[in-house]
Amino acid sequence: MREHSPALRGRAKDHMDQHKLYCADHHFFHESMLQWFPGTRPFDNISQMHEYMIEAHNARATNQTDVYILGDLAYGRKVDPKQVTKIFEALKGRKHLIVGNHDDKVTLNQRWSSEPSFSKTINDNGRRIFLCHYAVHSWPGFYNGTHHFFGHTHGKLPTHGRMMDVGVDAWNLSPVTASEVIARMKDWNPDFETYTPERKSVITCAEENVPEDEYVPEMRNAPGYGGYQP
Repeated sequence: MREHSPALRGRAKDHMDQHKLYCADHHFFHESMLQWFPGTRPFDNISQMHEYMIEAHNARATNQTDVYILGDLAYGRKVDPKQVTKIFEALKGRKHLIVGNHDDKVTLNQRWSSEPSFSKTINDNGRRIFLCHYAVHSWPGFYNGTHHFFGHTHGKLPTHGRMMDVGVDAWNLSPVTASEVIARMKDWNPDFETYTPERKSVITCAEENVPEDEYVPEMRNAPGYGGYQP
């Protein structure tokens, strides 16, 4: 295996008492990930990738940890369901699934600690967090300080305000705490305190066709403008 300096041994063991961890997009059994993401998955084969990700997960989680997996745990229609279960059972924690686009019946039928759902708002030490596999620009509780954790984009999507990708490719293939994610938001998102989805620079559908002195935020709902239509 090529060198892949795991920040596992020295990585914040003081976080082991954290009750909640977040991650997404492991894509267990998905061999193409080794070609598509060589920077974050520099392994010689899929077995090495599996071994590393399980070790990274268990270095942070205990069986008392609530681990929220924001989709795409495994990939591959021809994968033996027993092998998916073997991986699932090897991951420590009370595991909760936020369903992603690659989560099939085999994944859904694992022994999750709660009913899999497409989105969920939870409380983590007084912080409200909206969980979804996909990134959204305006989420429930947006104007009341709720944070938004998502996956799907493997760390490639620019973020705004209180939103951040928790996919493992963005976090050294490891689950992370809310404190770590929010600290990155504050560091990476200069509009952490000011972002609103109505801001003109965020609307990209047809704004270039609207004269500056005629633009109003409500136009995003106008017919033909490409915004929300009831």
